[in-house]
Formats: sequence, C-alpha cells, structure tokens
Amino acid sequence: MNADLEAVILDVLDACRELSLATLMADGNTQSDVVCFVHHGLDIYFATGRDSRKMGNIERAAQVSFCLYKPYVGWPDIKALSAHAFAEILPDESAERLLAMRLLDERFPDAWTRVPEHGSNRSTIVKLECWAIQVLDYSRGFGHADIVTVPSKRRCD
Repeated sequence: MNADLEAVILDVLDACRELSLATLMADGNTQSDVVCFVHHGLDIYFATGRDSRKMGNIERAAQVSFCLYKPYVGWPDIKALSAHAFAEILPDESAERLLAMRLLDERFPDAWTRVPEHGSNRSTIVKLECWAIQVLDYSRGFGHADIVTVPSKRRCD
C-alpha cells in the first residue's frame, strides 16, 4: 500500500471515535448502526451485545461496509473512509479479543462503567478486516478519492 494513503487512513481512524456500520438483514434490506471503535493498524474492533440485531446480521453475512469522516472546518479539510470488510466475532478467550478490550478500555475509559455487561458473556468483540478502502481526501482536489486494496485471507472480488 502507498505510504501516503496509509498515513491518511490511519490519521482518519485516529481522529474518529465512531463509524457507521452497514450489515445485511435476513430480509435482504440493509441496516446501519453507529458503533464506537478502536483500531490496531488497519484492524478495527468494536464491542456489542451478543443478542443485538447487528450480531444476527453478521452471523448470517460476514461481509459488511462502513464509513467515517474526520471532523473538518472547511471543504479542503475533508478526509473520509468508506470500506468493505469482513466482520469476525472474536473468540472469548483469544489474545486478539483481550487486545481489543484493552484498546477499548484505553480509548473509552468511562464507557464501561455504564455497561455492566462489559467482559461478560452478554457482550462480545467484533473485528473488521478491511479488504477495500476508498480514501476521500479533498486536500488533493474536490472529491478526490483513491481505492486501496488490502490483502486479506478472505478477500472477495
């Protein structure tokens, strides 16, 4: 991946705390949810209830999309990501789940005092593994976008 594009992607991920996640419902319609997230490189993690509708959607269809944008003041400052990813429900005792929980605790330290299910069997951690990212960067021109293909063991064409 181009180092300049990767730097923009990581900058946007660092600047944002929420993303809009699109999943596919059983009836074929899409559902969009806002989730608070953390990232480790290009891997994105969020916590959710095991019995949530988005979890049912992910269990049926692991291919998801998401978008987010960095807060901006003027048009030339607009930077955003729109991506295709695979959603993976992390095993409860996995090292990656523990990493994600630590990162979530660091980024949202007071959130878990309001969520009694944190760390219980009522919540889980989902990993988003991107395989294509559209990088919108108006500093390079109005509406300028680049598509980045990310190597993935599960990539769809």
